[in-house]
Amino acid sequence: MARIVGGFSSSHTPLMSLPGELWGEYARNDANIRDLVQPPDCKRVTYQQLLASADPAIAKAINVETFRRRGEAIQKGLNELQHRFEETTPDVVVMFGDDQEEVFFYDNYPTINVYWGETYRMLPRPLRPDMTEAAKISALAYGTEERDYPVDAALGIYLIGSLIDQDFDVAHSRYQKGEYGGTVGPANWYLDHQRNTAPRPFGLAHAFAFPICRWFGGRSIPMVPISINTCYPPNWISPRRAYALGRAVRKALEAWSSDKRVAIVTSGGLSHFVVDEDLDRAALKALAEADGEALSSLPRTRLQSATTEILNWVAAAGAMGDTRMEVLTYEAGYRTVAGTGCGCAVGHWH
Repeated sequence: MARIVGGFSSSHTPLMSLPGELWGEYARNDANIRDLVQPPDCKRVTYQQLLASADPAIAKAINVETFRRRGEAIQKGLNELQHRFEETTPDVVVMFGDDQEEVFFYDNYPTINVYWGETYRMLPRPLRPDMTEAAKISALAYGTEERDYPVDAALGIYLIGSLIDQDFDVAHSRYQKGEYGGTVGPANWYLDHQRNTAPRPFGLAHAFAFPICRWFGGRSIPMVPISINTCYPPNWISPRRAYALGRAVRKALEAWSSDKRVAIVTSGGLSHFVVDEDLDRAALKALAEADGEALSSLPRTRLQSATTEILNWVAAAGAMGDTRMEVLTYEAGYRTVAGTGCGCAVGHWH
């Protein structure tokens, strides 16, 4: 029978790729982010409103020395994760990730989608002459070459059938389109405006591409990507459903008539675009204690905007069962005095 041999997770924010010297440059656009929400009630606010009420202590962390120290700690954690992933030598990877206006839009946005084509096309992000150095490095972190990444199609269709049998109404995809585009929003909660994406060629979503490019060590291990809608109401997944999905995937893998060694992989989060240290630490504590009830009960009011990517980790934790996650890295990645930034974390389930 198949055996789950480890779980691997990291944030995928640009701060996970940028040297500390460039954090300030990247932050220059933070005042224009429309999805800023302010903990703990997480009402949507402007940058100026966030700035006016920010904790003055944050200002002590907004300097190149702190940025550099945190950037080095992040890279140390990612390097250790890569080392452990390479040592584990899985035969196949099941990946949980989300889609942020990349492939899915409001013409038909699934809560859960399993891809089971033979390969998934990876496309580099376009580089423009007017891009800053920080923006270029960020784009390159999600892939530098066009290629077809292998997918374990047999495992994909098996997981679809097993999840259906376990009462999960999953969507599925077997091939990619030449171009993707559409609209997201408006809806309820924080998403009170429409976001438009012109049709363009697009490959593997960034939540899946970042682990492959940063800590797979150049290996092309066949995968099955499971995309969950963490970000966009009204049909975004709940913490309890995300955890239950992971448990159902684990049950399916334990019953899979294969001798393959399976790794569980995820990326995303933690809190952003406003750092919420209390939420980050609560989630990491629950992950480290394999506390499924705490993970299932993370407060929806705090899981707004892109902070919802924490649910990728919740799903992975469900798939890892009672195994505790080791926190290799956590850095509260403040990059402006207003408190914008990202909770940057790296984790490993032995």
